[in-house]
Amino acid sequence: MRLIRLGVGLLLVLGLLAGCTSTPSVVTDYDPEYAFGELNRFRVELAEQDDSNSLLISPFTLSHLQRVIESQLASRYQSVDEGEEADFVVRYHIVVEDRLDVRSYDQRYGFGYYGYGPWYRYPYSYGPSPRVYRQGTLIVDIARVEDNKPLWRGVAEQRLYDGLTPQEQRQRLSAAVTEVLSNFPPVR
Repeated sequence: MRLIRLGVGLLLVLGLLAGCTSTPSVVTDYDPEYAFGELNRFRVELAEQDDSNSLLISPFTLSHLQRVIESQLASRYQSVDEGEEADFVVRYHIVVEDRLDVRSYDQRYGFGYYGYGPWYRYPYSYGPSPRVYRQGTLIVDIARVEDNKPLWRGVAEQRLYDGLTPQEQRQRLSAAVTEVLSNFPPVR
């Protein structure tokens, strides 16, 4: 019996660790009236990181992000320089914020000894268990150049973990960009 509980506990821990390395959650929205097939040339604008949270993001990470966006879109569209005419412009932002996760556990223990079966357990509980964590959000906006009308937005969110090197952070950010831009142009 003890060996079975140990095996179940090990599987639970492995499942939680696998959940920690999950891909970011991605949400997209777009103008359903626009004909995205007409887009050919794009330009990526520099990120405007002007609030106190985003000032903590390394300028090397931002330039890496711009290169990843350009390379992802360059496989499908033509990249143009600042002075040249483009059909659409890409803007990106990174937001890092602290969030509060409050959970309350109603735990039960006991394993059905004395013929009561697995449904008979002794209840105990702790109060709410608040946890503060960091949430990273990547926002990619695409707009028409001539009137700056928004056409498409992709947002990726993921819980951030301390102790990552800048290279590991950039690797996760690259994966988030790939995940977001895989939804552009939207399929109707």
